[in-house]
Amino acid sequence: MLAVISLTFGAYAQEQNSASMKKVVVARLDIKPEKVDQFLELAKKMVEETRKEPGCITYILYKSCFTPENEFVFYEEYKDQKALDIHNASAYLKEFLSATAQMINSAPKVEVF
Repeated sequence: MLAVISLTFGAYAQEQNSASMKKVVVARLDIKPEKVDQFLELAKKMVEETRKEPGCITYILYKSCFTPENEFVFYEEYKDQKALDIHNASAYLKEFLSATAQMINSAPKVEVF
């Protein structure tokens, strides 16, 4: 019984620590060549709005130099899972995703750490 309680508490403690730990997101998007300028206009607004979020630590858009010609990479850091959840629920993110859906060549590659 003690072992079960210990394992359960350990899992709970790990879950609590995970929720309060900094979250990093790396999102890669391959943009259609004819849509790059339009994408960058929308991305600029996205970066500006996201940087205003109280839980946002870093939000940067990079253009890859060594991968497909029009690959862009969002590098994002949030203070914790709650801050990331707030960002993911934002109206401007939903608008950005909707507006750029037809601009990408393939599904975005998103990793969360």
